[in-house]
Amino acid sequence: MNIYLAEQERIRVLNGEDVFAIMQKVLLSENKIDRDKEHFQIVGIDADSRILFIELVVFGASPPLLSSPWKRSG
Repeated sequence: MNIYLAEQERIRVLNGEDVFAIMQKVLLSENKIDRDKEHFQIVGIDADSRILFIELVVFGASPPLLSSPWKRSG
């Protein structure tokens, strides 16, 4: 599930608590069964701290996905 927002829908986020509240609403909008599965999502933010998109990268991975935002490949 990818969510792209129109210009007027873009919400400004100031801290992690803002992102948590938004992602909690996204998760609660899904089926009850899917809420217990692993979700790995990317939130795209512009230079003005407004959300551009929310992209689901991995859903219900088995074995669990291990990732590090600081690790570069190559």
